[in-house]
Amino acid sequence: MVLVALFLAAQVQTLTVGDGKPFATIEDAVRAAHNGDTIRVYPKSGGYKKVAVYVTLQGLHIVGESRIKLEGDGFVYSGEGRTPRAIFQVNGGADHVTIENFDLSGAHNGSHNGAGVRINAAQDCTIRNCAIHDNDMGIMSNGVPGDATAGANQLIDNCDIFKNGSFADPGYNHNLYLGGTNATVQFCRIHDSLTGHNLKCRAHYCVVQYCSIYGSSNRELDFVEAWDTERSNSNVLLLGNIIRKSPDSTGNRTVIHFGQERGRRDGTIFLINNEITTDFMSPIVLLTSPTSSARLFNNVIDNPGQAHPILVGAEGGADLTTVLGRSNALSANYDVSGTGIDRQTLYTDSHPTERQPGRPRPTLTYRPGNASFLDGKGIRHPVKPAYRATQDKGWVPTSDTFIGAG
Repeated sequence: MVLVALFLAAQVQTLTVGDGKPFATIEDAVRAAHNGDTIRVYPKSGGYKKVAVYVTLQGLHIVGESRIKLEGDGFVYSGEGRTPRAIFQVNGGADHVTIENFDLSGAHNGSHNGAGVRINAAQDCTIRNCAIHDNDMGIMSNGVPGDATAGANQLIDNCDIFKNGSFADPGYNHNLYLGGTNATVQFCRIHDSLTGHNLKCRAHYCVVQYCSIYGSSNRELDFVEAWDTERSNSNVLLLGNIIRKSPDSTGNRTVIHFGQERGRRDGTIFLINNEITTDFMSPIVLLTSPTSSARLFNNVIDNPGQAHPILVGAEGGADLTTVLGRSNALSANYDVSGTGIDRQTLYTDSHPTERQPGRPRPTLTYRPGNASFLDGKGIRHPVKPAYRATQDKGWVPTSDTFIGAG
């Protein structure tokens, strides 16, 4: 086995793309690559136009030497044959692929779902340090009905995803539209979706942590059903995010939806250490499945614009008594009656988020309670704050305990 590993390692190579490099396009380098290779992309005179990369190999690392701009304008991302539906399409079986350091824009097609990146049922894919904007969709991913491993372990890390959508098909195009087994989105800015949600997810299990999410045309976050959300523990964890609903929003003004459209979602949404602001009466969290529930721990939630806003709404057979929580700081106009949220640890203030991000809240005089969540396998994990938001350095490690994102 050692000899085999050494042989395989010897076969791995680095291919370079750009002016004066062996390859003029990323597509050419991918066609010449083998499993496990690295493709390094350098600046090129005239830039990279009509980029359409169709990935079928395992373990590719495609990386820009700086944040290289890749443009799709003028190319039709049809999905026919080996034509991708995205600037980067990672296909089933092309597992362990990493795409890093790119600016992706201009992906469109007649179905209005041309994407910056599409993860087509592949496993262990990472999208890191990319700007993804002005496409029909930012990032799309999917699983395979009946396959509980397809689309497993997606990681979207430290990306700026914004202004994706299509006015030709409004409401069906999102900054992120994720499916498959499970996905983690972390340290990202997700904002200003043109026509849909900032993040829509049908994955069995989803984690969104330490992100800044704001300015959506519709919901900021929308977690609904797919074939395997009928499995138990189809849970969602929202941890340490700053979520702000724009006061200019003209679409759906609910901040977070957890439930179903036509199928069923059997799970719990956990909100832990988030900071959420809205000016609308619409719910912070809307539950719409009889098998959905919510847990709220250590959040700061503010509504400066309404006398009687809704903290959690329940429709479609959902039950407010399944909403539990403790150690939340809410603006005083929120009513928690009908829920199981612990009033003994409930802090109310006129506007608890009126402060500089990352600075102490002098009016909060108590420490948050212990929080935990269940993952997609039903295993319980304790939560301690790991990062806090700062004004100038983004998310930084912390050993402090605090309420909200920082």
